[in-house]
Amino acid sequence: MKTLTAARPTAAEPVPRAKPRPRRHKGRTTAVWILVGPYALFLAVFGLAPAGYALWTSLVHDGSFSGGRNWAAVLDDYRLGEAAQNVTTYLLIWLPVLLLTVLSLAFTLHARPGRVTGALQLVYYLPGAVTGSAAALLWLFMVSPDSSPFGPLLKLMDVKTATDALSGGSLITVLAVMGVAVHAGGWIVVLYGALTALPRDVLEAAQVDGASAWRTMWHIKLPLVRTYVAFVLISSFASGSQVFVEPTVLSTGAPGQISPTWSVNQLAYVYATQDGDFGKAAALSLAMLAVGLLAAWIVISRTGMYATDSTKAG
Repeated sequence: MKTLTAARPTAAEPVPRAKPRPRRHKGRTTAVWILVGPYALFLAVFGLAPAGYALWTSLVHDGSFSGGRNWAAVLDDYRLGEAAQNVTTYLLIWLPVLLLTVLSLAFTLHARPGRVTGALQLVYYLPGAVTGSAAALLWLFMVSPDSSPFGPLLKLMDVKTATDALSGGSLITVLAVMGVAVHAGGWIVVLYGALTALPRDVLEAAQVDGASAWRTMWHIKLPLVRTYVAFVLISSFASGSQVFVEPTVLSTGAPGQISPTWSVNQLAYVYATQDGDFGKAAALSLAMLAVGLLAAWIVISRTGMYATDSTKAG
């Protein structure tokens, strides 16, 4: 009985080689650089280069290298402590209210979809279309009893002029309300878009299992969109810690009530424009950048913002 054996190539016959597979990673790398390249260039020219120049400026005084002299002068300025306290208080009031407003309204829109959902998104977004100095001027009229549509209510609260509404601790409350009105609408639209992209089968499974709307929101929807919430928190902290336009414009309606160095950003502006000391202005600006980066790192590390399935498994 003959046995079947595999045919072996003889010495004269060359061993066949497998055809090389096309390297797809080259195409992917090229596509990545095409997409990332413009942003990397933009970041280098308008982000890293100015930061490097600011670092050098902060170490120079009167044209010569001074080491940490500008940094020490900034830290010894009594106005820095007051400005930092004002901004911290503002953030502690504004950020929680902003996040609560954005989350509640976005989840409500997603839980009750309908024809009016698009109209409500537009209504929420409209206040955010008026930003910066225009929004500050608008709110300056809003707190003036003579021109505000809420004039009777302001008068009942014993607010006779805009100065009364912007004096003392009332200023932070007005700024917090302004900040929520200006920023909440855009973030509601962003978060609602993230909610509409959630896998429908997961939400239907929760509904079949008898999960209530609250449990579905807290245990399913919120964890799935936590990266978007983290992004909202990082961006809002960055903009809130650099508050500048609002107190500057509102000070025109309450002369003598709002200090020109009320916020840290305003103090850096005074260093550069009134004192002509760009070294101290650069040092304070870099300190604000360091605080923002630290806050972003804490949020990213705590929320796993950039975590993937492979990193989670590892």
